[in-house]
Amino acid sequence: MSSPAPSPPAGGFRILASQGRLSLAGELNAQAPAGLWDFLFKLGPKDQLFWDLSGLTSLDLNGAAQLIWALETAKAKGAECSLGEMPEAFVPIWSLAQETLGRARTLTAPPKLSLIEEIGLGLDLVWRDLTEILVFFGELLGHLAGLARRPWAGRWALVLKIVETAVVNSLPVTALVAFLVGLILAFQSAMFMRMFGVDIFVADLVGLAMLRELGSLMTAIVLTGRTGSAFSAELGSMKTNQEIDAFVTLGLNPNRDLALPRALALTLATPFLAVLANLAGLLGGNLVMISLGYPFRVFWDELAQHVDASDIATGLFKALVFGFVVAAIGCQRGLAAGDGPEAVGESTTKGVVTNIITVAFLDSLFAVVFYVLNW
Repeated sequence: MSSPAPSPPAGGFRILASQGRLSLAGELNAQAPAGLWDFLFKLGPKDQLFWDLSGLTSLDLNGAAQLIWALETAKAKGAECSLGEMPEAFVPIWSLAQETLGRARTLTAPPKLSLIEEIGLGLDLVWRDLTEILVFFGELLGHLAGLARRPWAGRWALVLKIVETAVVNSLPVTALVAFLVGLILAFQSAMFMRMFGVDIFVADLVGLAMLRELGSLMTAIVLTGRTGSAFSAELGSMKTNQEIDAFVTLGLNPNRDLALPRALALTLATPFLAVLANLAGLLGGNLVMISLGYPFRVFWDELAQHVDASDIATGLFKALVFGFVVAAIGCQRGLAAGDGPEAVGESTTKGVVTNIITVAFLDSLFAVVFYVLNW
């Protein structure tokens, strides 16, 4: 090894090298410049170093971290290093630095789980998550029943405010999405039906699909991305900032005073949004029929012959259920948020994903039930 020249005192710390012996003397702390360790990068596999620490007069966590890094760098270059005895006064700070900086390296790798164990843990997580959601639904329905007995105790001003900010502002995007869905559905069905000369039935297909299924489904999906996620983010932020804890300390119930008004507002307003979505989707289908050469009135006359009140009621009932589910899951995810800056984003993402899966599952369940009931 090419021995480093004696370093001049710098902040009270110096390194002296002589025939494979490094003598560290003075105060090893944050004032010791990094340039004193440059000789480490010139070490080779044949170098042997003995680190003499008896000359140290001061050592803090920063200096201990420097020494740990220097030893690791020398070993990484292939040099053989042996450390002298640490002065007794610095043993506690040296042990703390080793424990802190060496913790990640001393941790053993977790045992690898088998596929069956991973599946079991995943199912257990899903089951516990589902249980929490169902318990929250039960509490929310209980508060809703209490509100039905005492309607004057409800926070109706907050409900109206949420209807305005979260629902009324969703009208344009809901109408646009439904209009495009009706337009696409009509075009796709017209391409096939025109081959058989029955493109007049495009009106029936679009009407039944929008009124029974797609109107309420598109409304629920739009509300999931726009309103349900807003509920999760808002309540998750309150939970992270410990505002929910303040609510509980004041004797208030977050489920009753925060989640219930949001769920009530979305439940009551979603059917009206679904009606708008139905009209927008039908207008999209009507536009396609006009492009096929049919007069404006023909579409509505054909629709009136094959669509009855039960089809409309089916879609509005689904919208009512979807509105409650979207609001409830959004609020539950927000109130269940953890601590830290990432908790709000995680709760919002979980709320959106859970809502989409739940709405799709409920819609398929309704389809099977209505088919069995011939409704």
